[in-house]
Amino acid sequence: MAKKESKKTSAALTKSLKNRDQYLRTSFLYQASVLMANTAITTPEFAVTATSATAPLARYYASQMKSVARKSVIRLDPNMKRFICKRCDTVLIAGRTCAIAVENESVAKVPHADVLTHTCKVCGGQKRFPIGKKKDFVVFTERPDHVVE
Repeated sequence: MAKKESKKTSAALTKSLKNRDQYLRTSFLYQASVLMANTAITTPEFAVTATSATAPLARYYASQMKSVARKSVIRLDPNMKRFICKRCDTVLIAGRTCAIAVENESVAKVPHADVLTHTCKVCGGQKRFPIGKKKDFVVFTERPDHVVE
């Protein structure tokens, strides 16, 4: 009985979701930009790193994703926004396109003031996330009781 109810609710969610095609388009563009940022062209006579060959295409896909979301007035998933640079639309991949560091700029160096910093290697922009407040802190969108399947 419970399976039938869950099928009904999931079907109702997909039918009631407005701008479903726009969400699918933004998801596709995000996946394409991540793929292009991770892809490196390597052949025996032509070896190019991903940052020089496919990075402009990855940035283009990310900027298109943001413009589609703006034009259709939908919100991007926080996980998508977290890994796209605000200044240059580069996909932030640890070690490749961004440097990750834990900073604590407080005077007393208390552990609850730790901040995780993603620094873009292309433009130098920073994204900062507080991590020291609670040891068992989980982002709202990543909590298991709030995930819709």
